[in-house]
Amino acid sequence: MTKRYSYKLEIGRIGAGVITLIAMGAGCSHAMAQSQGQAARVAGVTGTQFAFELALAQVAAADITAPAPLPAETRPPYADARPIPKIIRTETTPGTDGLTRGTSYLEADQVINSDDDVTTAVGSVELRQNGRTIRADKVISNSVTGVTTAEGHTQTLNEDGSVQFSDKITYDDNMQSGYSENFASIGRDNSKVFARRLEQVSPDINRLTNVIYTPCALCVKNGETQDPTWSIEASQITQRKDKKMVFYNNAVVKLKGVPVLYAPYLWTPDPELERASGFLPPKISADEKRGFSYEQPYLWSISPYQYLIVSPQFNASVNPLLNLDYMRRFYSGTLHVRGGFTNEAFFDNDGNRHGVSATREYLLADGAFKINDDWRWNFTAQHVKDESGDPKGDYANFFERYGIDGAFDQVGDLSVDSRQLINQFNVTRQVSNAYFAVTLANFQSLQVGGYLDSASGTSLQPYAITSDFFPTIAPQIEAYWSPKSRILGGQLTLSANAIGVYHKTLSTQAGLNAEDIGAPTGLLVQTAGYDTNRFSAGLNWQGDMTTARGIKWGPFIDARHDYYKVSNLDGQGLTHDVSRDLATAGLNISYPMYRKFKGFTAIIEPVAQLAVSPDAQVSPYIPTEDSQSFEFDETTLFSFNKSSGFDIYESGSRLNLGLRGELRFNSGLRVDGLLGRVLRNDIETQFMKTVAINGQSYTYDSSGLGSQNSDWIATGSFDTHTGFNGYTRLRFDGQTGHLNQGEYGLTAVRADTQATLRYIVNNVLTPSQIQNYYSGYNGTAFDSTLQAARLAQLAANGRLKTFGDNYRDIQLYGQHFFTSHWGVSARIDRDMVSNTWRKSTVSVIYKDDCSWFELVYQQNDSALTAYNGKSSSSIFFRLNLTTLGTSPAKVNDVR
Repeated sequence: MTKRYSYKLEIGRIGAGVITLIAMGAGCSHAMAQSQGQAARVAGVTGTQFAFELALAQVAAADITAPAPLPAETRPPYADARPIPKIIRTETTPGTDGLTRGTSYLEADQVINSDDDVTTAVGSVELRQNGRTIRADKVISNSVTGVTTAEGHTQTLNEDGSVQFSDKITYDDNMQSGYSENFASIGRDNSKVFARRLEQVSPDINRLTNVIYTPCALCVKNGETQDPTWSIEASQITQRKDKKMVFYNNAVVKLKGVPVLYAPYLWTPDPELERASGFLPPKISADEKRGFSYEQPYLWSISPYQYLIVSPQFNASVNPLLNLDYMRRFYSGTLHVRGGFTNEAFFDNDGNRHGVSATREYLLADGAFKINDDWRWNFTAQHVKDESGDPKGDYANFFERYGIDGAFDQVGDLSVDSRQLINQFNVTRQVSNAYFAVTLANFQSLQVGGYLDSASGTSLQPYAITSDFFPTIAPQIEAYWSPKSRILGGQLTLSANAIGVYHKTLSTQAGLNAEDIGAPTGLLVQTAGYDTNRFSAGLNWQGDMTTARGIKWGPFIDARHDYYKVSNLDGQGLTHDVSRDLATAGLNISYPMYRKFKGFTAIIEPVAQLAVSPDAQVSPYIPTEDSQSFEFDETTLFSFNKSSGFDIYESGSRLNLGLRGELRFNSGLRVDGLLGRVLRNDIETQFMKTVAINGQSYTYDSSGLGSQNSDWIATGSFDTHTGFNGYTRLRFDGQTGHLNQGEYGLTAVRADTQATLRYIVNNVLTPSQIQNYYSGYNGTAFDSTLQAARLAQLAANGRLKTFGDNYRDIQLYGQHFFTSHWGVSARIDRDMVSNTWRKSTVSVIYKDDCSWFELVYQQNDSALTAYNGKSSSSIFFRLNLTTLGTSPAKVNDVR
């Protein structure tokens, strides 16, 4: 048996990393990971310095072999998801290799110490330090000259699985320089970097010669290595640590071995920098509106905690737009400001200008800050200046005209409807048993109120609903407090709520009127603005007990006092005060029953809630602003007050009934469902809608909750736990049984397929749709004969037609691969009533281990993107290269 020599070495001092591999390149088969490395040197054996800087510097080279791992939500679907082992190694706690921090291990067939201070380790030399293993046939170290040489099949194995290879490594400790011949690195994800020579010229200058980088697999066919899908080559790469830059000579990007891009000289920030100033990838597009468009962002890294992106957009058909994006991080939170401006006239979807040139600009700012563990504050500031010069209002499609993304993303505590901007300020305190918040807000609408005809009559200019129609909230105050201990077996909550709502005008623009925003019915002049101030104080107590037989029950009490002061009810400033006391008492009871059968388990739970309240205290001067819309579904079935706000309080006696069921099969299949409805002693007129037809008012139950016998609520879902699940949410008319509202969803997730299909239907007509029906509207025009027939039918039976096509949408989000390389993807949203597409895309995909190609077709029929009544459609090519491009969009369960 051959005798092996082994030594445990204490660290003497940390040596400088020799070669820092720049981020020009990639590795082999899958995605990316970061190799962690640290150069080190160890003390000599038996008093003789045994320097391993060069070999360990080879480890340091892995630091920049590949960028940090992509976040989980952005990594391509073909990315290697193996976790990087996390080893906590200290001076006293060893790692998985049995070594503590500060020690190294040397093993070789033979170790020779000569009289001239040369130490030679020969035969399967293996060095271990901090989780890394360096192997070579021979290592020679001269403690006098400071030169260490490792030769013969040298390789470094890192804890994350990455490996570096070299024929020979030489390092001069005195000159702090070294080189490595025929260097190769395989990252944890199999990414590869090859260089004929690595060289440390000085501590601040590292150089690679004849470099090849590819993240793709190197396949062998008929004994020959095939060209990778893509690669980058450079004759020389130089890292200047003193300048924090990396310089490239003769860089060539190749696809399947074919050069597609050449740069004789370029530079990038040093990858060791967390952030550096420089140009970002451009945004290039072409359409009928702006013509060819080129947007070139430039990142100015002001400091480690703030940056500014200056992004001018140059357009062939219209004037440029300058975009700015500023981000700053504070110790307590983050500030983000986006904005832009231009000087241009309005231009339509065909690129035709209308009106005069003017300064047009936008601002989207938000911030969120933590004061301490209990207090926080945030704000948003959003505005668009896009004046039309027409009294009907400003233009509505600034963001669409200039292709600005993320303009309507929800930020801040208050959420708004689509195509609305909000300025808000919020201060919140929240602890385990108390909540307090103060909010100020006002709004700008970019919802389309109508269209201005152009001079030619062939194009339409969308204008926005005037923002004066929307109120200013100054302020809204909410406070809730509960004692930490139960009282009389239940939970007590005390609350206070106050709000000030101020209106500038109640314009009838776009058919809107005072009732559309819940104005008091006692309002004398419908176009005047009015103001509301309300204060509410409440008490709620809910018990929760269980009997010995398993019956769950609990009484509850809810009491509230409201005070309203409504002013400016007419042009003379009419003011009215209203006070009301509200209360509900009731009982919750349920009896969950559990039975286990062979192969499955069944759970059935009948649920009932009895709630009793005084008759509604209705005043013509109380607005219904915060209770304009609410959903009657499984989430509100057992709410004693189903109103979404304070202005409406559910009254009378009602019995909320439901039956829940669940089946759990041993195979993993789970099926559950709910059926329920509300029975009340009298009609709840507060939930009714009013429609004026031919001078006469009619009411109908649009929510399905106002009648004595409410609509039926039915829900169901299943999950096979093998990649298939589905759900449905339905509301059936309580008298006729027809479907009023419904939503169906089915999701499949398999190895080669991800898909969600969803269908949404609403058959309850809105008041405006009902009015259109009796006005003789037939879908394309008004017909007086049809109008007379429909009015005669209404007069004969006195019942409104309230059932019809309100909306029906079908949505598909899917991705399927027929082979390991070829697949299709779709994101389809189809309005089945208007027969229009809502920005739907279909694509053909080709992928391999290191690239993702998509040929995409996109169609949009919305009025803001259509060209003179025709759908907006486009075909474009999307290319994603592993480690260089953004990852393709993922398809998830979108329920």
